[in-house]
Amino acid sequence: MAKLLVLNLGSTSTKVALYHDDTVTSSQTLRHTSAELAPYPMIMDQMEFRKGLIEGWLSSINIKVSDMDLLVVRGGIVKPIQGGIYKITEQIYNEVHAEIHGSHISNVGMCIGYRWAKETGLDVVFVNAPMTDEFQDVARVVGLKGFQRRSGFHALNQKEIARQYAASIHKSVDELNLIVAHLGGGISIGAHHLGRVIDVNNPLDGEGPLSPERSGALPSRVMYRVMAEYGNDPKVVQRVLVGKGGMVSLVGSNDMRDIMMRAQTDPEVNLAVDAMIYQIAKEIGAMATVLEGHVDQILITGGLAYDASLIDRLRSKVDWIAGISVYPGEDELGALARGALRYLRGEEKLQTY
Repeated sequence: MAKLLVLNLGSTSTKVALYHDDTVTSSQTLRHTSAELAPYPMIMDQMEFRKGLIEGWLSSINIKVSDMDLLVVRGGIVKPIQGGIYKITEQIYNEVHAEIHGSHISNVGMCIGYRWAKETGLDVVFVNAPMTDEFQDVARVVGLKGFQRRSGFHALNQKEIARQYAASIHKSVDELNLIVAHLGGGISIGAHHLGRVIDVNNPLDGEGPLSPERSGALPSRVMYRVMAEYGNDPKVVQRVLVGKGGMVSLVGSNDMRDIMMRAQTDPEVNLAVDAMIYQIAKEIGAMATVLEGHVDQILITGGLAYDASLIDRLRSKVDWIAGISVYPGEDELGALARGALRYLRGEEKLQTY
C-alpha cells in the first residue's frame, strides 16, 4: 500500500492530505487571513511560514514526512510542457523559486515539496501543471509577428474529468474527442483530441468567457480605454481584470449562489448571467469547430456545475453538439493522488522536463 503526502496551496489556504493508495486517511485545510499573510510581501516569502504550518499539523497527528513513499504537489508556473507526471528536479526548483515563468502560490508548494525531498531522500512529483501545452501549431498563431498564444488552463481537473468519463464508458481518453468546460472563479474550455488538449482558452491571459471574478476577453478598443483609465500600469490593470472583473464588476459579487437567486427578480443581474452562459456556450461551440464536429461528449465541471439552473440554461444552448455529462466541483488532491499512483504502479511514465 502506497503512502502519499499530497499538497495543494491556494492564495489563502493550504490543503494537505495523507493517502493510502487512493483512500484519504487524514486531511486538513489551513486557512490564512490577510493579516497572517501581510508580513510576506512577495509570494515566495511565504515558503517557511506555510512549510512550518504543514509540519506542525503532521506532528499533531504523529506523522513525519519521511514516513511517506512519495510526495505529490500541485504543479506551478513552469515552462510550457506536455501533460503528465514530472519529478521536481533541481532545475525545476530553481526556475519556480526564481519565478522565471511567472508568479503563483503553487510555485511555493513545489518548493516546499522539493525541500522535503532533499531532507528525506523521497521523490516529489507534480501532475498536469497549469502550463500544460499540447496545442496544435495553428492554435498558437496570432496576427502579429513575434507573438503567439500560449496554453494555460485548469489542466489538472480537466484531464482528470476526461479520464473519469472515459473509464465510465470503458474506454481510454486516447480514443475520444471531448470538450471539457471547467467553470469556476476562472473558466477554461478545452478541446481534447485523443487525449491531447489541442486548443483551450487561456484564462490566465484573459481569453474566453467572463466568469465570476474575471473579465474574460475584451475588445482591443476596450483594453485601450482600461489601460488609460488605470494609468497604463499593467500590474494594476491585471488586478482589475482578474479578481475585480466579471460578475464582481457587473453585479458586485462573485458568489454565484447569491447571483442566481438575485437573477430571478433583477433583470440586470439576469442579463449578466445570460451573458456569461452565452459566452461559455460560444466557447464550447468554438471547440466543437476545433474538433471538426467530431465530439463524443461535453463534460462540465468546476464549482458552477453545482447550480442545476445554470447548467440547464447552458445545456439548452449546446446539447445539439453532443451529449453532456456534469461533474460538479473539483477534487485536485484526489487527482494528484491518482496521478501519483499511476506512476508508482507503472501505468504512466515520468515525463522529461
